[in-house]
Amino acid sequence: MNSKFTMWSLYPFISRDISVWAKPGDEGELKKVIVENAGALLVKGPYLVDSFQKDGRTSFAFRLVFQSYERTLTDGDVSEIMAKITNKIKENSAWQVR
Repeated sequence: MNSKFTMWSLYPFISRDISVWAKPGDEGELKKVIVENAGALLVKGPYLVDSFQKDGRTSFAFRLVFQSYERTLTDGDVSEIMAKITNKIKENSAWQVR
């Protein structure tokens, strides 16, 4: 086993949550879309933090943690990433960001 120590970031992290109405069983596909559009600043997640069903749909709530190894992130940095994720989710007509 080859293990290599990686220093943790000295800069603070920012966490964001996103909730999406989707069909039951779409959790994995939603995670994939989030990861593909979050970029390199996503250091943890998406973690499913809540889900419930209503009217044949499921609400999935995910937590995302962003952090840089080079600088302190601003709210604007993360808002841009979240907008990109939200826009990509909206492309699927079966999903609705809450």
